[in-house]
Amino acid sequence: MDRQIKVFLVEDSPMLRARVIESLAEKCNSRVVGSADTEDEAVIGIRDSEPDAVVLDIQLRTGNGLNVLHRLNRLGLSKRPLVIVLTNYNDREFRRHAIAAGSDYYFDKGSEFHRVGEVLNNLPDPEPATRQ
Repeated sequence: MDRQIKVFLVEDSPMLRARVIESLAEKCNSRVVGSADTEDEAVIGIRDSEPDAVVLDIQLRTGNGLNVLHRLNRLGLSKRPLVIVLTNYNDREFRRHAIAAGSDYYFDKGSEFHRVGEVLNNLPDPEPATRQ
Protein backbone atom coordinates (compact mmCIF):
# COMPACT_ATOMS: atom_id res chain seq x y z
CA MET A 1 0.00 0.00 0.00
CA ASP A 2 1.36 3.40 -0.97
CA ARG A 3 2.05 5.82 1.85
CA GLN A 4 0.83 9.39 1.51
CA ILE A 5 3.16 12.36 1.09
CA LYS A 6 2.98 14.35 4.35
CA VAL A 7 2.65 18.09 3.64
CA PHE A 8 3.03 21.00 6.05
CA LEU A 9 1.29 24.20 4.89
CA VAL A 10 2.58 27.68 5.77
CA GLU A 11 0.05 30.29 4.65
CA ASP A 12 -1.34 33.41 6.33
CA SER A 13 -4.62 33.63 4.37
CA PRO A 14 -7.31 31.40 5.91
CA MET A 15 -9.16 31.33 2.58
CA LEU A 16 -6.12 30.21 0.60
CA ARG A 17 -5.10 27.78 3.35
CA ALA A 18 -8.51 26.11 3.02
CA ARG A 19 -8.18 26.07 -0.79
CA VAL A 20 -4.76 24.39 -0.64
CA ILE A 21 -5.94 21.84 1.93
CA GLU A 22 -9.00 21.04 -0.19
CA SER A 23 -6.91 20.76 -3.34
CA LEU A 24 -4.37 18.45 -1.70
CA ALA A 25 -7.12 16.29 -0.16
CA GLU A 26 -8.20 15.47 -3.71
CA LYS A 27 -4.70 14.18 -4.51
CA CYS A 28 -4.32 10.48 -3.92
CA ASN A 29 -0.81 10.61 -2.48
CA SER A 30 -0.72 13.66 -0.19
CA ARG A 31 -2.28 14.93 3.01
CA VAL A 32 -1.75 18.06 5.11
CA VAL A 33 -0.28 17.12 8.49
CA GLY A 34 -0.15 20.65 9.89
CA SER A 35 -0.33 24.32 9.09
CA ALA A 36 0.92 27.65 10.37
CA ASP A 37 0.48 31.31 9.57
CA THR A 38 3.54 32.70 11.39
CA GLU A 39 7.26 32.15 11.02
CA ASP A 40 7.75 30.72 14.52
CA GLU A 41 4.75 28.35 14.27
CA ALA A 42 6.01 27.19 10.87
CA VAL A 43 9.49 26.30 12.08
CA ILE A 44 8.16 24.48 15.16
CA GLY A 45 5.44 22.70 13.17
CA ILE A 46 7.83 21.55 10.44
CA ARG A 47 10.35 20.35 13.00
CA ASP A 48 7.71 18.44 14.98
CA SER A 49 5.72 16.93 12.10
CA GLU A 50 8.70 15.93 9.93
CA PRO A 51 6.80 16.41 6.65
CA ASP A 52 7.92 15.13 3.28
CA ALA A 53 7.04 18.50 1.70
CA VAL A 54 6.33 22.08 2.77
CA VAL A 55 4.13 24.52 0.87
CA LEU A 56 5.40 27.94 1.95
CA ASP A 57 4.14 31.47 1.43
CA ILE A 58 6.57 34.42 1.51
CA GLN A 59 4.37 36.87 3.46
CA LEU A 60 3.17 35.55 6.82
CA ARG A 61 1.11 37.01 9.66
CA THR A 62 4.39 37.54 11.52
CA GLY A 63 7.76 36.92 9.92
CA ASN A 64 8.23 35.63 6.39
CA GLY A 65 8.86 32.50 4.38
CA LEU A 66 12.45 33.39 3.51
CA ASN A 67 13.29 33.44 7.21
CA VAL A 68 11.54 30.08 7.61
CA LEU A 69 13.83 28.65 4.91
CA HIS A 70 16.94 30.04 6.61
CA ARG A 71 15.85 28.74 10.01
CA LEU A 72 15.07 25.28 8.62
CA ASN A 73 18.61 25.10 7.25
CA ARG A 74 19.93 25.64 10.78
CA LEU A 75 17.65 23.04 12.40
CA GLY A 76 19.68 20.09 11.20
CA LEU A 77 16.64 17.99 10.34
CA SER A 78 17.38 14.31 9.76
CA LYS A 79 15.45 14.51 6.48
CA ARG A 80 15.04 17.83 4.68
CA PRO A 81 11.52 18.26 3.28
CA LEU A 82 10.90 19.31 -0.31
CA VAL A 83 9.97 23.02 -0.21
CA ILE A 84 7.48 24.58 -2.62
CA VAL A 85 7.14 28.35 -2.32
CA LEU A 86 3.62 29.42 -3.34
CA THR A 87 3.33 33.20 -3.29
CA ASN A 88 1.95 36.38 -4.82
CA TYR A 89 5.51 37.77 -4.86
CA ASN A 90 6.34 36.68 -8.39
CA ASP A 91 9.48 38.79 -8.54
CA ARG A 92 12.90 37.64 -9.75
CA GLU A 93 14.59 38.92 -6.60
CA PHE A 94 12.26 37.00 -4.26
CA ARG A 95 12.63 33.91 -6.45
CA ARG A 96 16.43 34.18 -6.39
CA HIS A 97 16.51 34.56 -2.59
CA ALA A 98 14.09 31.66 -2.05
CA ILE A 99 16.05 29.29 -4.29
CA ALA A 100 19.33 30.35 -2.67
CA ALA A 101 17.79 29.67 0.77
CA GLY A 102 16.75 26.14 -0.21
CA SER A 103 13.39 26.28 -1.95
CA ASP A 104 12.99 23.51 -4.50
CA TYR A 105 10.14 25.20 -6.42
CA TYR A 106 8.79 28.74 -6.63
CA PHE A 107 5.23 29.18 -7.94
CA ASP A 108 2.95 32.18 -8.41
CA LYS A 109 -0.39 31.74 -6.60
CA GLY A 110 -2.34 33.39 -9.41
CA SER A 111 -1.02 31.47 -12.39
CA GLU A 112 0.76 28.36 -11.08
CA PHE A 113 -1.37 27.16 -8.14
CA HIS A 114 -2.08 23.86 -9.95
CA ARG A 115 1.63 23.06 -10.16
CA VAL A 116 1.80 22.31 -6.41
CA GLY A 117 -0.40 19.24 -6.90
CA GLU A 118 1.55 18.24 -10.00
CA VAL A 119 4.84 18.31 -8.09
CA LEU A 120 3.45 16.37 -5.14
CA ASN A 121 1.80 13.77 -7.38
CA ASN A 122 5.11 13.19 -9.13
CA LEU A 123 7.11 12.63 -5.95
CA PRO A 124 8.06 9.04 -5.23
CA ASP A 125 6.36 7.46 -2.25
CA PRO A 126 8.32 8.22 0.91
CA GLU A 127 10.44 5.42 2.28
CA PRO A 128 8.58 3.52 4.99
CA ALA A 129 9.96 3.95 8.48
CA THR A 130 12.32 1.17 9.48
CA ARG A 131 11.22 -0.96 12.37
CA GLN A 132 13.63 -1.18 15.28
